[in-house]
Amino acid sequence: MSAKRMFQSVPSDPDPWMSSDTPPEIRQLALESLRWQAQEIIDEVLCREEPAEELVRARLRRCVARNPGRPEQALLEQLTFNRERPGI
Repeated sequence: MSAKRMFQSVPSDPDPWMSSDTPPEIRQLALESLRWQAQEIIDEVLCREEPAEELVRARLRRCVARNPGRPEQALLEQLTFNRERPGI
């Protein structure tokens, strides 16, 4: 199953794993934590210097540009792209 199909059933709510009665402060903290973790992964990939990975880094930069302020969405987009095109 592709990542795209796997996530089609996920609600558009950015934090659907929490119940609706979760306090807003907790929801915000969870979203910020997710974004921080995604940004850490992005930074790690982008700071590599292996020439063979330049295409991956360029794609990731485009994903980040298309999703300003939403690194978790940019990372998901990159992972979905990689999953649908094995060996690239």
